[in-house]
Amino acid sequence: MPRPKPLKYLVAVLAVLSVHHAGSALAQNGDLSALTPAQSAGLDRNAACRNFDPIARYGNELVFQIRRNDAPVGQHIVRFNRGQDGLQVVAQSNIDISFLGFNAYSFRYRSESIWQEGQLSTLSVKVDDDGDQTSIAARRENDQLVVDGPDGQKSLPPGIFPTDHWHCGVLQTDQVLNTLTGNPNAVTISQTGRERLAVGNGMINATHFTYDGQLQTNAWYDADGRWVGLRFKARDGSEITYRCTSCQTDTAQKDIRG
Repeated sequence: MPRPKPLKYLVAVLAVLSVHHAGSALAQNGDLSALTPAQSAGLDRNAACRNFDPIARYGNELVFQIRRNDAPVGQHIVRFNRGQDGLQVVAQSNIDISFLGFNAYSFRYRSESIWQEGQLSTLSVKVDDDGDQTSIAARRENDQLVVDGPDGQKSLPPGIFPTDHWHCGVLQTDQVLNTLTGNPNAVTISQTGRERLAVGNGMINATHFTYDGQLQTNAWYDADGRWVGLRFKARDGSEITYRCTSCQTDTAQKDIRG
């Protein structure tokens, strides 16, 4: 008999189908604070996200601590490498939740993608959602992105962004590729303001964006278009936060700039 899965719908950053809008909770959370007028300059999506180079913005690695109701439960890592075939991106999420000393839930996600000229060329995703395994494969063919997923094969626009968040070009779109289902999801992405956001060892200024539509979540980017935070509510009602541990705080950025 399969064991019960009380936290079945808790997923990592890419499991965005399982979220609910968490806007009212965000303003009350300790990870956020108001900006002073001098800190109010936000992200210019047109300027910062055009010809986006993740290695120039992030280096070779972007790391988040995954928190459930403010308790650490896992990690999300994105690694970047420039190879002969283009930009190689590997994203991994690991979540483990214990209850009374037992492992109540586990989640494993791994995606490997190749990007050419700012567009997704190939994508391979493997998911282990507490024992339930699925996979997705995508490739660019004849000016289309052909996606094979759990619901069959689909042909999507070549410029569609997957639900990876690291490329801020996604903020200018109204459709994303859900990397758990292989389906396109219609979204409206709105800029809702500037805030002070907690990262691994301090605070940074960030612009808050809200996803509405078939996906509902909240994401934060700094003025250079770097993804620096994410928050959503899982179907079990828990609040999931991605706190950047590789992001530079305001003090570190000033030290680097001299």
